Amino acid sequence: MLIYFSFLYPLTRADVCVKKSSCVCEFSNGTGIDLSLAVKSTFYTVDTFEINANESQYTFSTYLYHPCFDALPITNKSAANNTCTTSLSLCRYDRTLTQSNTTGTFVIDKGLYEYMGTSNNTEFSADGSSIIYHNGPSSTIVRLVCAEGENKLAVDSLSVPKNVVLAFYSRYACLTKIEEPGRSFGSTLLIIFFSFVVFYLVLGICTKKFLMGATGIEVIPNLGFWMDLPNLVKDGWAFMINGFKLPTRGAGPVTSPDPNSYDSI
Repeated sequence: MLIYFSFLYPLTRADVCVKKSSCVCEFSNGTGIDLSLAVKSTFYTVDTFEINANESQYTFSTYLYHPCFDALPITNKSAANNTCTTSLSLCRYDRTLTQSNTTGTFVIDKGLYEYMGTSNNTEFSADGSSIIYHNGPSSTIVRLVCAEGENKLAVDSLSVPKNVVLAFYSRYACLTKIEEPGRSFGSTLLIIFFSFVVFYLVLGICTKKFLMGATGIEVIPNLGFWMDLPNLVKDGWAFMINGFKLPTRGAGPVTSPDPNSYDSI
């Protein structure tokens, strides 16, 4: 059973939840909404239906929602019309059950898929409590409701056909501290490595130039090593490609000690 919590978002004239991505917004104090962890491989769905005045026709609708980024929904290939054939965030599948005037039985049609929005055309409300998905003259609002339990999609309002309101219940819809993306571990190692290289070169050049009186190319520390480095790299690659074995030596006069033996090292 879900336990829902309603809460108030901080909202002042200047404090607006600024959109950082399609599912992240942040207030000036560093808090905000982040739905990133609510993403799953499939769509969230919710079913609803409508009955006309004389109860001779029923319309069943399934809303599909994929937060944060677009995905390709699995659709019924036999549908009469399908505009949900590309990656998207919102789609609606309608099926109509109509009563036959002659037999009195109900007949269901092949269904209709309707595209409703993508993550590329969204905006957060100023208080961060909803995401608006724009689609031409129509739009879909997804209210973000802080809730404990499993993530859940629900229909909130269908009173205005071109402005459907859905509700997404999730603990990730709660106000939280927004963590800024940091530098990766690999980038940190590279920065440290090149910092040491620069420090080594500057210190070595200064030492050889001012303390040892070197000039020209001779100011480079360990010049012989740097000049031999290309050959050392080449020999290392050859050694690795050879299966970490010494190259086979051809027949020749016996030397002592054997160049391939431990004693020759």
